[in-house]
Amino acid sequence: MDILLVLLRLLHIVSAVSWVALGGTLTLYIAPAAVKAGEEGYRYLKTLFTRTAYTRLVPMVAGTTTLAGILLYLVGNAPSHFSQTGNMVLGIGAAAGFIATVHGGAVTDRATKALVKALTVLPDDNQPIPSATVTELNTLAAALLGHARISMILMMVALVCMGSARYL
Repeated sequence: MDILLVLLRLLHIVSAVSWVALGGTLTLYIAPAAVKAGEEGYRYLKTLFTRTAYTRLVPMVAGTTTLAGILLYLVGNAPSHFSQTGNMVLGIGAAAGFIATVHGGAVTDRATKALVKALTVLPDDNQPIPSATVTELNTLAAALLGHARISMILMMVALVCMGSARYL
């Protein structure tokens, strides 16, 4: 049983760090810079979203994190490992992580798919993008960034709570 807990913790931690890193990098740096860069930035996002595994990887690590967390809770007997305060903080972190997963899967993923769909019609060469298309992309990117920030805040709450529960 101990090896199972160790493996689940390792999987949970590695996938959570990957989830926060992928989400944070896109939310805080890549997408805002791409939007400010205009047409070339949108061409970059098109390449990122359509020619890499990015849009498949984020849901995979989010799901892995959540599944490993649920299994840890069920198998690990958390109430016996933490103080009462630690259990409350762990519960807050678990709730934030679960809400981040649901919000990311239901809302942020839908916004990402809408932006990707709009990006796929962009020309690959240096032809100018019509201003109406740029306006639509700006609207879709703003919606995606808004939702991604909400997911990011929830992930950070989960990360801080779960990381500190042991010490409370």
